[in-house]
Amino acid sequence: MLDRSRRRFEEGTKLVEEAHKLLADVQQAILGSPRSMSPEDSEEAASKLLASLKSTGSEMPETLCGGRLSVDQVQRLIRIDGHPIGITEMEYRVLELLAFARNNVVTRAMLLKHLYRRADDQPQPKIIDVFISKLRKKLRNASGGAEFIETIPQRGWILRDIDATSGA
Repeated sequence: MLDRSRRRFEEGTKLVEEAHKLLADVQQAILGSPRSMSPEDSEEAASKLLASLKSTGSEMPETLCGGRLSVDQVQRLIRIDGHPIGITEMEYRVLELLAFARNNVVTRAMLLKHLYRRADDQPQPKIIDVFISKLRKKLRNASGGAEFIETIPQRGWILRDIDATSGA
């Protein structure tokens, strides 16, 4: 019985891994870039996304995540359910790119390119994890536990702009 349970668990784990891979492939197809990229290709993809976002002339929406998250671009202030929360300039810029690319995966390379204009100014890539973690914690605390930023394993992060955003 234990062996059967172990096999079922392993089969379930494999199915979940396959589903993650298929989801990653679908998302990459939507973004129009190959799944595995060299650092140079990743840098080029980041540049293309940022250029395309800037060329559309679009601004960050005033509200996101079903209206729960609002952004005042002039004061660089965000509110959750009407309550202001303090974030650093770098956290704001992370949220800014996630908001512009809402419902699309934003990679570490894209965030590095957005936060640090020159390649020689870029710190260790893991700093992005720190910014995301701190921003997530502030958003979660202010919203009563809602998760606004989703991690896409081995890919990046996504800000889902849907009405159903809820605590997780």
